[in-house]
Amino acid sequence: MGNDGGSIPRRIELVKEKQKDVKQNPNLQREAAWFYCALSKRALELPIVADRLGKLYNQDVVIEYILDPTSYGDGDKICPYITSTKDTVKLNLTPNPAYNEQQNDTSTVVGSLDKDLKSKFICPISMKEMNGKHRFVYLDSCGCTFAEQTLKEVSSTQCLSCGKTFDKSNIITINPTTKEEIESMTKAMEEKKKNGKKKNNKKRTAEDGKDENGTDKKKKKNNNEHRNISTSVAASAVMDKVSKELAERQKTKAVSSAIQSLYTKKDGTSKIKGNYLTMGTFNRYS
Repeated sequence: MGNDGGSIPRRIELVKEKQKDVKQNPNLQREAAWFYCALSKRALELPIVADRLGKLYNQDVVIEYILDPTSYGDGDKICPYITSTKDTVKLNLTPNPAYNEQQNDTSTVVGSLDKDLKSKFICPISMKEMNGKHRFVYLDSCGCTFAEQTLKEVSSTQCLSCGKTFDKSNIITINPTTKEEIESMTKAMEEKKKNGKKKNNKKRTAEDGKDENGTDKKKKKNNNEHRNISTSVAASAVMDKVSKELAERQKTKAVSSAIQSLYTKKDGTSKIKGNYLTMGTFNRYS
C-alpha cells in the first residue's frame, strides 16, 4: 500500500464526533439584556420602554424601527410583534443614587463587557439594583418598576409608586430566563393583542352605527328629518291661517270716505258688488 502517493487518515477524519455546544458567558448575556437596548445594542438611555415579553429598548430606537422595520438587521427576530408604540410600555424607573457615570462606562457596544457594571436604576422600595441579579417586574398599567420580591411581600392592589390600581395580569417580568415563562408570556401577549383588536372593532362599529346612548344613528337621522318636515308643514299651516285672518280683518276694516266714494253712487247705493280689496283694475271704476 506504500508508494501510492496517499496519506494515512487521522482519527478525527474517520470518526464523526458530536460538536460541543458553545457556552456563552452568563455575565455577558445578563449585562447585554439589562444594560443595552435589545434592538440597537447601544446603552439604555431614558426614556426606556419594555415590550410584553420583558425586553428593554431605547424609546427612540423603537420609533425608528416602527417607521422602518429594516433599520435594524435582526429586528424581525428580536421583536417582530412590535408594530406600533402601543406594543411597548414606557417604564417609570427610579434612579440609583450610588450610580457613577465615570465608573460605569456602557458606551461600548455589547461584546466587550469585562467588568461588573452598576445599574442606573433601583427598586424604589427594596433599593435593589436593576442589574439582572435580582428579578424585576413592571406594571403595564402604569410602567412603574419594582423588584419582584417587593410585590410578593406587599398584598396591595395599588401601585406602590403612583397608587394606580392593578391586578396580577398587569405584572410583566423583565428579561425572563426560563423557556416556560417566555412561552407563557408570549401566549398572554397574543391574547391581549387579540382582545385589543376585538375591543377596537366594537368601538369602531359603535362609532359608525350608534351614539353614546346606543341609538342607531341612521334611524336617529331619519327621525330628525321627519320631525323637521312635520315642523315645516305645521309652520306653513299656521302662516296660511294667519294670512287668512289678516285678510278677513282687512275686509271689515273701516275705510275713508274718499275711498268709499269710488265704489258708491250719488244716491248711496253700491256701484258693484264687493269692496276695494276684491275689485280688479278693469272693473274698479266701471
